[in-house]
Parts: sequence; structure tokens; C-alpha cells
Amino acid sequence: MQTKNIKTIFLKELKDTLRDRRTMIFAFLMPVLMMPVIMIGILKLQVSAVSDIRKEKQVVVVEGFDRLPAELQARFESHDSLTIKLSTEYPGEDLKQEVTSGRIPVFMSVPERFSQSLDLESQTDIEVYYDGAEDRSSVAYEKIRRVLTNHREGVVTSRVLKRNLPEELLTPYNILDIDLAPPAKQGARFFAMLIPYFIVLTCFLGAMSPATDLGAGEKERGTIETLLVAPATRGEFVIGKYMVVLLTSVSAGILSLTSMALSFKYFANSKEFIDLKNMMNVQIGFESIALILMVVLPLAGIFAAITLAVSIFAKSAKEAQGYLGMLNFMLVFPAFVSMIPGMKISMQTALIPVINTSLIIKSVLSEPDAINWGLVLVAFFATFAVAAACLVFCKKWFEREEVLFRM
Repeated sequence: MQTKNIKTIFLKELKDTLRDRRTMIFAFLMPVLMMPVIMIGILKLQVSAVSDIRKEKQVVVVEGFDRLPAELQARFESHDSLTIKLSTEYPGEDLKQEVTSGRIPVFMSVPERFSQSLDLESQTDIEVYYDGAEDRSSVAYEKIRRVLTNHREGVVTSRVLKRNLPEELLTPYNILDIDLAPPAKQGARFFAMLIPYFIVLTCFLGAMSPATDLGAGEKERGTIETLLVAPATRGEFVIGKYMVVLLTSVSAGILSLTSMALSFKYFANSKEFIDLKNMMNVQIGFESIALILMVVLPLAGIFAAITLAVSIFAKSAKEAQGYLGMLNFMLVFPAFVSMIPGMKISMQTALIPVINTSLIIKSVLSEPDAINWGLVLVAFFATFAVAAACLVFCKKWFEREEVLFRM
């Protein structure tokens, strides 16, 4: 196997790949630009929608509103984002069913002699019915609960003062929340759960399009026979093509990470995301990028070999895309493990490709000072071994006439 032939094939295939507009769009433009846009766009829509709902005036239907103390009635009536309606305005209707059907956000039932029970210092209840699966109902419930809680605390305080007891009796001690995690680490926790999946996905997408063109595309164009009569072995052809697919896969993953990091940093200063600033303002150092590249490289090698082997087998680019679409789910889905709370790299998971890469990236972003380098090396060599085996299989696959000229 001659290095000169491999280099020539690599440069030729790389030039053709860079000239192919469709391949560049699917390998780089979509993963690098669309992923951050989609993720930030969805988050922005969610924040905007919740903010709009909180500003709305939610309707609260109350049964027995006149049974509430005058002070509590005034609190509800003066609330700037609640509209109180009496149950008598809905004659003959099941108000609980109205809540579950979404026609009214919240129904509150005040028991008889509620005010008298408060005066007698007897415990009583107020029933508040809402639909926790519906945003407007949940927001309305939060507002009502806040009003009731404030009133209840006032009742308790007045009872204590009536007995000439110190008000401090209500709070025997204070709980001081002191979060030792810096803002960057708090943000990294959320960031680290999502980014591994997107890096793995973009690595696969970066390999998928050029592999399809370098294998099945050659068959469609009728140039596969011309390549085979060139003064190079089939193994040299495979390695040259493989290196191009590997390069695009790694490039897509790294560019995706950079693009998302810059997107989060930019939107962290946006007015819509002011409450999420700490979550989105994440710093990634050179050491972190180097380690991520280290673990992504052998994983991209697996993706490059598998996608190229499938493309070589397929009769056409359309058939190859169908096969690779199914493989996309099978190979990328394990990266979801990074979204499992408390899931960390272990000796068992370090031996499983995709899962080990996802968990290491999560660790790099969330706990850069607590990286287990022993497990990182185990994961690297385990993934590298699988990548080497996939490359050998791809080479053997390319040397089989019944595969190469499959009709």
C-alpha cells in the first residue's frame, strides 16, 4: 500500500467533495447553522410563550366567593392578572369538567362557614382545581396559590400578635441558600446535557452526505469502473475515500460545537433570555476543545467506515440515503444517555462507543476539574479499536465483486 497513491486519491476526492454544493450544504451548512438556530429558536419561542401567558389575565371561577373574608376578596379583585367570575354564571355546568376541557383555567371552591372557621381559629380547606398539563391553567394556579399563601401567612401573623407573642416565633430559624457552584458551572450543567447529542448527530450527518457521494454516487455516475483500472489497489481507494469522510465528519462536529457555543454566548445577552443568562453563558477552554476532539475523532472514524461501507453496498444514492437514515437512529440515539440526570462515565460505559463519547463530553463541559483520565483513555482505545475494525470491514467489503457491482 503506497502512501503517495492514498494521498492522490484523498486530494482528488476532497476536491470533488468541496465542489459538490449539495454535499457541503448537508455536511456543514445544515448541521453547523441549523442546529443552533433550531435549538435557540425553540428555546426562544418557549420563553416568549410562557412570558406572554404570565402577562395574560386568567379567569378564575369561584364557588362561594362571598364566603371569603373581605380582605381576601379584595386581594383577588385587585389582582392585575386575574379575573374573578362567580360559579352562578355557569348554571348547570360541571366546572371540574370545564377545567379539564380547557374552557376555564381554574375552578376554586370555598367551603361554607370559611370565614367563621378562620375567626374561630379552626382548620379548614379551599379546593382549587386546575389542569397541570395545560400552561395557562398552571400559571393561573400559581397566581391563586400565591394570593392564598400571602393571606394565610398574614392570618398566622395576626394570631401570633394577638397573643402578644414575638413575631420571630413564626420563623425559629432562617435557611440561607448558599450555592457554591459558580455561574459558569451552573450553566454548563444544562449545556452539557444537550451538546453531546448534537455533536454526535452532526458528526454522523457530516459523514453521511460525502460517503453517499463517494460510494453510491460513483456507481450512479458510472465512474467506479474507471477508478478500478487506475494504478492503485482497492485498499488505497478505500483509505483515501475514508479519510475524506472522516475529515468532513470531524469538521462538522467541531464546527457544530463552536457554532452552538457562540450562539449561546450571543443570545445570553438578549433581553428575552435575561433570566437564563447564567445557563447560556458557558466558557469552553482550549483544553476542553482538545479533549472533545480526542474522543470525537475515533467515533467519527466509526461513522466514516460504516457510512462508506453502506454507500458501497447500495445501488444508488437514494438507496444509500434510505439505509443511512435508519442507521442514523440506531447509531446516534445512544447519545441521549447524556441527558439522563446523574449519568456519568464508568468502566462499563467507557467500553461502549457513542455512549462513552457522549458522557465524556458531558463531563468535560460540566465538571472539567473532575475528569477521570483513566476512563477517558479506556474509552478512546475502545472506540479506536471499533473504528479500526469497521475500516478493515469496509476495505474487505470494497474488494468483493458481488458487492461492488451489485445489480
